[in-house]
Amino acid sequence: MAISRRKEIKEVWEFKVTVSEQQRETTNETASGVVQARLQAVRVQLLEDLWRGMTLVALIAVPASLLRAQQTGWLPLYAAHALLAGLIVLGFVFRNALAYREKLMLLLAVYWAIGILGVFTLGLLGVGFLFLVLSGMVTSTFVSRHAGLYTAIGTGAVIGVAGLLFVSGTLVVPFDANLYVASLRGWANLVVVTSIVTYFFFSAFGIYQKTTADLLAEIQHQSDQIADLAGRDHLTGLPLGSLANDRLQVSIQSALRSKLKVALMFVDINNFKDVNDTLGHEAGDHVLQALANRLTKSVRAEDTVARIGGDEFLVILGNLHDRQEASPVAEKIVANMGRPIDHGGQSIICGASVGIAIFPDDAADATTLRRLADRAMYQVKRSGTNGYAYADGSTPLSDFGPDC
Repeated sequence: MAISRRKEIKEVWEFKVTVSEQQRETTNETASGVVQARLQAVRVQLLEDLWRGMTLVALIAVPASLLRAQQTGWLPLYAAHALLAGLIVLGFVFRNALAYREKLMLLLAVYWAIGILGVFTLGLLGVGFLFLVLSGMVTSTFVSRHAGLYTAIGTGAVIGVAGLLFVSGTLVVPFDANLYVASLRGWANLVVVTSIVTYFFFSAFGIYQKTTADLLAEIQHQSDQIADLAGRDHLTGLPLGSLANDRLQVSIQSALRSKLKVALMFVDINNFKDVNDTLGHEAGDHVLQALANRLTKSVRAEDTVARIGGDEFLVILGNLHDRQEASPVAEKIVANMGRPIDHGGQSIICGASVGIAIFPDDAADATTLRRLADRAMYQVKRSGTNGYAYADGSTPLSDFGPDC
């Protein structure tokens, strides 16, 4: 009957663990979706800032550029600048009617149009190459590093071709370069364009990098929390079996180095199924929380208490000099677990059966140690009383009774 009840509790526990894991997976997927949405919102804001900067360049720098016609004469470049300025202003005004990708592609097209016109018309005298470089940075940020690499290669090719054409004499600057360099309006135009572009571009990217860094830090924090929750029981807050196994392995390795001992206790709550059957699962949860708290307070801060089943717990005591050092702890656990628990004015009494196995006295590995502690616990449980028992590593496992 005891075996049947224990298996029933174990099946209910395994079902709850499965549901909890599914909920955590759903939470992870939801968190991932939220992160992607927030990253996209950051990119949208960055694109908005870049468009605002280009619009300001169009409204201020392009008219200033047209004034140069008084010194250089009218050039087709100026007409192209006027058309591009109009396109930029229209794009900014109607930006909300454009999809995110459309706004990005239009901005890159504007960068390349300004860059190509400037490089092939003014050569080294213009700032066209600056917009080609910016297009590569924008492409890397919004599309991918590979796309940014291809853009950089294209930029180098365009500048290289323009350089060859100017060096060979195929292209020439269509005005007196010395006169242009000595022009106050030319320098003013250069100062305005480079200042505005530099400010808006690097300011926008600075905000983007800071926001991304903050988001990544938040993601790491959430990831750590999720990882911690994944290894803990949602009801009691205690580590689950996988985390307990890791800590047991660490304790064993530490004992090997220090020549000390590790006590593994398998704790089973007596009469827990009766509580669930007669008082309901809410009362059962309350009892588990109270007993888990008592169990934790019965051991040292450096020891580990884990929930490994519906009414089963593991306790790991490290750095013991003698196997009998586990006895006072086991006695304290049995005494604390047997005290009445108040639930809604009703007194609930459970108790505990505790099996103890010692490393390296009883077993040389974690798996055998756990099986010995489990069967030692079952030995106590068969007696029908609360208490504890030590496992004997020299005794065959089959002599401890049937698996539970």
